[in-house]
Amino acid sequence: MSKHSDDLIDDSEKKDEIINIPKEVTTNTEEKKKAELIFKPEVITDANEKKLIKKIDLRIIPLIVVVNILSFLDRVNIGNAKLAHLEHDLNLVGNEYNWALSIFFLGYILFEVPTNIISIKIKPSIWISTRMISWGSIVIAMAFVKNYSQLMATRFFLGTFQTGLYSGVIFYITKWYKRSERSYRISYFNAGIIISGAFNGLIAFSISSLNGKFGFNGWQWIFLIEGAITVIIAFFCYFLISDYPEITIWLTDDERKLAVDRLRIDTGHAYATPFDKHQITSAFKDFKVYVFTLIYFCVVAAIYAFTFFIPSIVNGMGFDDVISQLLSTPPFILGCISSIIITKISDNHKIRSPYLISGLLISIIGYSFLIVHGTSVALKYTCICVIGLGLFVSFPLIVAWAADNLAGETKRAVGFAIVNGGGNLGGILSAQIYKYSDAPAYISGHIVTVSLLIICVVLSIIQYCYLNRMNRYKLEDPKRFLKGSNADDATHLGDLHPSFTYIL
Repeated sequence: MSKHSDDLIDDSEKKDEIINIPKEVTTNTEEKKKAELIFKPEVITDANEKKLIKKIDLRIIPLIVVVNILSFLDRVNIGNAKLAHLEHDLNLVGNEYNWALSIFFLGYILFEVPTNIISIKIKPSIWISTRMISWGSIVIAMAFVKNYSQLMATRFFLGTFQTGLYSGVIFYITKWYKRSERSYRISYFNAGIIISGAFNGLIAFSISSLNGKFGFNGWQWIFLIEGAITVIIAFFCYFLISDYPEITIWLTDDERKLAVDRLRIDTGHAYATPFDKHQITSAFKDFKVYVFTLIYFCVVAAIYAFTFFIPSIVNGMGFDDVISQLLSTPPFILGCISSIIITKISDNHKIRSPYLISGLLISIIGYSFLIVHGTSVALKYTCICVIGLGLFVSFPLIVAWAADNLAGETKRAVGFAIVNGGGNLGGILSAQIYKYSDAPAYISGHIVTVSLLIICVVLSIIQYCYLNRMNRYKLEDPKRFLKGSNADDATHLGDLHPSFTYIL
């Protein structure tokens, strides 16, 4: 038998040893029963699981996509309000508009971790619908602002009420889907961002045609109508959003058991549902959380910069305002398609980093051509579409990669809140990347964005090496991860438990 085959057998035996370790640590009858329940794959058949997943998909995915579309529309509709003469009517000067973009992220970031801790204790149907009503009301209030100070205040509170939504929904997805199923579902959730980015201009253009009706300007109608839609849909979400598999009423008893058991098997002995304050500390001490945060920061800065300024970038190529809005749509559509396809492949192969790095490199190539002087308009626009192909697929992949490698539900909720909150500092930076003085070519902005993406690639390689090394350590010496643990506190280890394998 070859050496390679021997290595496979050795690793398999070590993995079996790791899985069985908690039985040595477990001493009381109740814990033994839990351990036996966790590892009972015979109760799950492929046919039953596929049927269950289809049922879950139909009830979960469409709603969270709608929620994300509304969230992002209400976040970026200020860009369309600007085209509808918001700046002129509020007498904004200099960089005041850019700071109105940035202040949103200050409110968003400040309350990210505490709101995610609170969300663990509240049912998703209540949490999501309440947040929607809150931020929808703020958007309606934005229609009545009279000056820069009032605009800044409403944008700050919009960020405050939207905070915790994205990371909360990602946590919600982890309560329904295994790690090998998440990035594909997250890609659909993120498709809400891409779809809203693609059609935001067209929607706002239609609404702003109401300019002058009942004494409201076009930009006021944008805020009034889009905010009201969010509030109305929030009431339906309260009744339509399902909570967790254990308590949902549209699953049978057998389906509920299957939904819970398959997650237990997927996570192993790192599976832990009770609120655990020790895991909060663990999340803040975890090296990989901060690497994910830095990667996410760079991706968020690049994506928001692309989304906020793509009409201006296209306009700088010589197209008029209307054509620029229309030509801004295809890169988003291509990004949506590539995102869904690549994340499905990533889930099938149960690996993230190679696809993430590939997407980043594709975007880097696209930006590089935009930087080069003398590039034709046709090639530049093609490169913008190429950027969309690579950039938008990186978003769900980094989100899934981070969520996949945080275990213990408290640690996952807090850890991802750190990633999302810290990463969204990139949103503040994004509003400052493309300056009016840099128009029409925006070379400096493209150089900054390429630099961010290169940093992303380097950090992704570092994270891959770190997680791969940790997996190797768990195989070589699993008992060292269990030092000081016993039947009562082994679940505190979360993803550090030797039975938990990090996804690369």
